[in-house]
Amino acid sequence: MAFGLVHCFFIVFILSFFCSNAVESPDRESLLSFKNSLENPEVLLSWSPSVSHCNWTGVFCNEGRVTSLVLSTHTLAANQLKGPLSTTLFSLTSLVVLDLSSNQLYGEVSPEIASLSRLQVLDLGYNRLTGELPSRLGDLTRLQTLRLGPNFFTGKIPPELGNLVQLESFDLSGNSLTGNIPPQMGNLTQLQILALGNNFLTGSLPYNLFTKLQSLSSFDVSNNSLSGKISPEIGKLTSLNELYIGDNHFSGVFPPEIGQLSNLEIFSSPTCLFNGPLPETFSKLKSLSKLDLSNNPLQCSIPKIVGEMQNLTILNLVYAELNGSIPSEIGKCRNLKVLLLSFNSLSGVLPEELSQLSLITFSAEKNQLSGPLPSWLGKWTQVDSILLSNNRFSGSIPPEIGNCSMMSHISLGSNLLTGEIPKELCSAVSLAEVELNHNFLTGSIAETFVKCRNLTQLVLVDNQIVGSIPDYFSELPLMVLELDSNNFTGPIPVSLWSSLNLIEFSAANNQLEGSLPVEIGNAASLESIVLSNNHITGRIPAEIGKLSFLSVLNLNSNFLEGNIPTELGNCTALTTLDLGNNSLNSSIPDELADLPQLQCLVLSYNNLSGKIPSKGSKYFQQGLYLGNNQLTGTIPETLGRLNGLVKLNLSSNMLSGSIPPSFGSLNGLTHLDLSSNSLSGELPAALSGMVNLVGFYAQQNKLSGHIDGLFKNSIVWRVEILNLSSNSFGGNLPRSLGNMSYLTVLDLHGNGFTGEVPPELGNLAQLEYLDFSGNMLDGEIPGDVCSLTNLLFLNLAENSLEGPIPRYGICKNLTKALLSGNKDLCGGIVGLRCPLKSFGRKSPMLNVWGLASIVVGIILTALSLIIVLRLWANRSSRNDPEDVADSKLNSSDDQNLYFLSSSRSKEPLSINIAMFEQPLLKLTLVDILEATNNFCKANIIGDGGFGTVYKATLPDGKIVAVKKLSQAKTQGQREF
Repeated sequence: MAFGLVHCFFIVFILSFFCSNAVESPDRESLLSFKNSLENPEVLLSWSPSVSHCNWTGVFCNEGRVTSLVLSTHTLAANQLKGPLSTTLFSLTSLVVLDLSSNQLYGEVSPEIASLSRLQVLDLGYNRLTGELPSRLGDLTRLQTLRLGPNFFTGKIPPELGNLVQLESFDLSGNSLTGNIPPQMGNLTQLQILALGNNFLTGSLPYNLFTKLQSLSSFDVSNNSLSGKISPEIGKLTSLNELYIGDNHFSGVFPPEIGQLSNLEIFSSPTCLFNGPLPETFSKLKSLSKLDLSNNPLQCSIPKIVGEMQNLTILNLVYAELNGSIPSEIGKCRNLKVLLLSFNSLSGVLPEELSQLSLITFSAEKNQLSGPLPSWLGKWTQVDSILLSNNRFSGSIPPEIGNCSMMSHISLGSNLLTGEIPKELCSAVSLAEVELNHNFLTGSIAETFVKCRNLTQLVLVDNQIVGSIPDYFSELPLMVLELDSNNFTGPIPVSLWSSLNLIEFSAANNQLEGSLPVEIGNAASLESIVLSNNHITGRIPAEIGKLSFLSVLNLNSNFLEGNIPTELGNCTALTTLDLGNNSLNSSIPDELADLPQLQCLVLSYNNLSGKIPSKGSKYFQQGLYLGNNQLTGTIPETLGRLNGLVKLNLSSNMLSGSIPPSFGSLNGLTHLDLSSNSLSGELPAALSGMVNLVGFYAQQNKLSGHIDGLFKNSIVWRVEILNLSSNSFGGNLPRSLGNMSYLTVLDLHGNGFTGEVPPELGNLAQLEYLDFSGNMLDGEIPGDVCSLTNLLFLNLAENSLEGPIPRYGICKNLTKALLSGNKDLCGGIVGLRCPLKSFGRKSPMLNVWGLASIVVGIILTALSLIIVLRLWANRSSRNDPEDVADSKLNSSDDQNLYFLSSSRSKEPLSINIAMFEQPLLKLTLVDILEATNNFCKANIIGDGGFGTVYKATLPDGKIVAVKKLSQAKTQGQREF
C-alpha cells in the first residue's frame, strides 16, 4: 500500500515536471533561435540547453515566462552581439523590458514587434539597424521608454507614435530621419525626455509641443535642418531643465518668454541664425549654468544682464558677431569657470572686474581688444588656458602671469606686444604651450624658458628675438618648436638633435649658420624640419635617412652643396622635400622617385645635372619643381603618369627632344612651365586634354609647326596664361583662340606666324596682355581687338600689318615702338596719311559704284561753285569795291574744307553757318572712311532718295551724319 502511494506521487511529480517544461518551451526555443541567428553566438555562453533559460545571462522570468531581456554591453562584460535582429524575439509576448542596446545588431525592425503588447521599455540604441521605423510601433501603447538611437534608421517619424501616451522617455537621436516632426508628438503629455537630435528633420517645431508637453524636462532637436522662429509658447515648458536646439536654421530673436523657464539649467543653441539683442528676461534664468549661443549672427553687444545669472558656469559666445566692450557685470558671475568670447568684434580693455572670477578657461581670440595686458591676470590661480591672440594688446607681457600656477596654455600671438619675454612666465609650473608669435618681442631667450620643465610647445614666430638658440631646449619635453622669422644667429645646438620628443622644428627666415651635423639622425621622432632662408652651409648628412617619421624637410635658400644623399629614399614618410635655391650638384637620385608618400619635390635653382629620373613615380600630388638647373636629356614619358600632379616646372634647363604626348593625361595639372630649354618638334595635340591647365609656359625653345591642333577643343580649356614666344611656330593663328574665354595673357612674339590677326580674339573679354610682335602677320588690325576693355598691353611690332590704325580702345594710345616694323600701317601715331588706293583695293565698300559716286560728286561740286561765283560776280558789279573785296575773301574756298564722299554737293557757306552755327570741318576721304568704319552697315541711320545716311564718329569724338550718293536712287538722277 505504501509503495503504491509513493509510486503515484512519483508519477504525479514527473507529469508536473513535463507540464512545466511544456509551458516554458516556447520562450526557451525563441531565445535559442535568437542565439543561433547571431554571427557570434559564443558570446551567450551561459545559454546552455542543460540550464534553465530563466538562469541565462540577461534573462529574467516570472512564473517561467520571460519578462525581461537585457543584453547590453553592461550585462555581457563588454562583449557585443553581432547579427540580425531576429523576429523570434517578438514571440516573447510576456516581455516588459527589451534592452539590446550597445551591440552590433543590424537589419530592419519587423512590424511583428507589435506583438510585444506588454512592453514598457524598448531600448535598441547604439546598434546598426536600418530601414524605416515601422508604424506598428504605435501599437505598443504601454511603452514608457523608447530608445531607437543612434542607429541608421531612415524615412519619416511615423505619426502613429503619437499613440504612445504613456511614454516618458523618447529617443530617436543619431539616425537619418527626414521630414517634419509630426504634430501627433504633442499627444505624449507624459513625456519628460524628447531626443530627436542628429537627424535630417526639416520644417518648424509643432506649436503643440510647447503647449501640451508640460512635463518635459529635456528637449533635444539639435543638429537637424529645422527652421522658423521659436514660438513664445516655449515659456509654458516650465519643467524644462535642458534645451538643445543648436545646429539648425532657426532664426529671428529669442522670445522674451524664455525668461519663464525658471528651472532651465542648460540652454544650448549654437550654429543657428538667431539675432540679438538678447531679451532682458534672460536675467530671470537664475538656474542657468550653461549658455551656448556661439555661431549665431547676434550682431549686438553682450548684455549687462548676464551678470544676474549667478549660477552660470559656462558662457560660450564664440563667433556671435558681437560688438562693443566686455561688460564689467560679468564679474558678478562668481561661479563662472569657462568664458569663451573668441572670433567677434569686441573692443576696449579687459575689465578689472574679471579678476574676481575663478576662471579655468578664458578665450577672447580674434577680437579688437586693446590696451596693456593687465597684471591682475595673475589672480586667476585656477586658470588652465588664457587665449588672447589676434587682438591689439600692446606693451610688455606682465610677469605676474607667472602666478597662474595651474596654467598650461597661454596664447598671445598676433598682438602688438613689445619688450622681452619675462622669465617669470615659467613660474607657472604646469605651463605646456606658449604661443607668442607675430608680435614685436625683443631680447634674447638665453634663460627665459629654462625653468619651463613641462613645456611641450613653444611658438615664437615673427618677432625680433636675437641671440642663439639655447642649448637647454634639449632638456625640455618640447614636441613643437617654431622660431621662424626672428634674428637668431649662430649654429643650431647639436644637443637639440638628441631630443627624443621633438616632432616639429622650424627656424626659417633667420641668420642661422654652421652645418647640419650627423647627430641629426638621432632625432627619431622628428616629422617636420623647416630651416629655409638661413646661412646653413656644408653637405646634407646621410644620417638624415634615419628619420623614418620625417614628413616635411625644407632647406630652401641656404648655401648647401654636394650631392643629394640617396639615403633620403629611406625617409618613406616624406610628403614634402624642398631643397631649392642651394648649390647642390650631381644628379637627382632615383631613390626619390620611390618615396611612397611624396607629394611635393622642389629642387629648382641648384646645379643639378644629368637626366630626370624616369622611374615613373605615381605619388606626386602637388608639385614637381626642377627648374633652373643643368638637367639634360629628354623629358621622360613617365612624367605623364603623375595623374595627381598640380604643378610641373622644368624651366631653364638644357632639356631636348619633344614634349611627351602623355602630358595630355595630366588632367589635374594647373601650371606647366617648360620654358628656356632646347625642346623641339610640334606641340602634341593631346595637351588639350589638360582641362584644368591655368598657366602654360613654353617660351624660348625650338618648338615648331602649327598650333591649330592644340586649340581644337579650346572651349573647355581654362588656360589664363599662354606663352609660346621665341620659338619657330608657323602657319596661321587659329581662329579658335577666340574661344579661350579665360585667357588673360597671350604671348606669341618671336615666331613665324602668318596670315591675319583673327578678329575672333575680340571675344577674349578677360585678355589683359597680348604680344604678337616679331611674326609675319599681315592684314589690318581688327577693331574688335582694340575694343577689348581689359586689354592693358598690345604689341604688334615687326609684322607686315597694313591699313589704318583704329583710333579707339587701346589702339588709340599705342606708341610707335609697339607698331614699328609694319611699313604699310597708316593713321594714328604712325602719322602717315592712308592712300586712297589702299582703301579702294581693300574695302568692298569702295567698288565701281563708289568711285562713280565720287566722280559725280566732284562734277556737281564744280558746277555749284561756278554758279555761286557767277552770282557773286554779278553782285560785285553793283557793289562797292570794299564789298567786292569782302565777298571775295568770304568766298575763298579749299577743296578740303567740307568734303563729303559720294554726297550730292556742298551747301552754300551762308546756309551752313545759319543752320548749324558751327565752324566748317576739314575732312579728307580717309577721315570719312575711318569715321564710318568703311561705311559699315552697323553705322546706317537712314536711307533717302539720294542715298544712304551713315553715322560718323570723328577723331575728336564729335558725331556727324554723312550721306553717300547711290546711283540706284532715281531721285538723285532726276534732279541732276
